Formats: sequence, C-alpha cells, structure tokens
Amino acid sequence: MSQIRMTPMAINDINDVVAIEKRAFKNPWGKLAFINELACNGAYNFVLKTGQRQHLIAYFCFRLIMAELHVLKVAVTEEYRNKGIASYFFRRCLNAIPDKFDLAFLEVRPSNIAAIRLYKKLGFSVNGKRPGYYTDTDEDAIMMGKIFKGGSYGC
Repeated sequence: MSQIRMTPMAINDINDVVAIEKRAFKNPWGKLAFINELACNGAYNFVLKTGQRQHLIAYFCFRLIMAELHVLKVAVTEEYRNKGIASYFFRRCLNAIPDKFDLAFLEVRPSNIAAIRLYKKLGFSVNGKRPGYYTDTDEDAIMMGKIFKGGSYGC
C-alpha cells in the first residue's frame, strides 16, 4: 500500500468519483450530489489514489452530526476490490477525522453481501432495517452501527 495516497476529495476528483459511482451502484449519485457534499458542513470526503499518475481508485463520503458519524458512500474500483483496500481505506478515513464521535452507522442493501461482510469485519453489527428504503427496487435497508469508546476509531 506504499504507492497509495489518501487525500480529501476535491472538485477536480468529481468526474472520476462519478465514473466509479456509476459502475458501483444501481442508483448512483450524480455530479451535483458530490459537489454539494464537498460544500456541506460536517461532511468528510476522501479519495484514494495510486501510482505515479495518482489514479483514483476509491472514495469515501460521510457526515458527522454531533457525535454520530453517518457513512454515506464507500466505493472501490473493480480492479482493486477484494484486495483489502476498502477496509484499509475505511480505517484511515475514520482516523483522519479531527472531531470526536461515539457512534458510526450506515444503511446497506441486503443484496450487497460484499459490503455487509466488510462492515462486519470492521466491527459493525446489524441494528435493524428500514422498510422500502431503496425506492428504485423497494428493497429494505439493513441498518448497521458500531459504538466507539475512548476516541479510538481503528476498526
């Protein structure tokens, strides 16, 4: 992972982020959603780049609301999946937040087995479901969360 570099997401990363987003999700966010996320108070958005040309391979978007962290988006390009990149990136992002939080939570599609496996590996547990959360398929969302204690965020 020595050639991999994590940086805050910038406006010039948006086109690459949207390209990954379209391949990763059934109902992808558009360019404007990511631009708005960059301007949002309490939003933390990071990208992971590799190689000499700093090719964007992953992004992570979340928001901190009081002491709760809400994971919004995590995606890794196809060629870098199943290589430990997502768990590495997730840990780095949580430790890069300057503010303290006690709880992280997210919603995930029940059909997204790889993501559920990742979140469980990182110590998240299932807390419930949101019926009909995904309007494109009327699929429920699995709610997952993790409690953090003592300011230690290394999942």
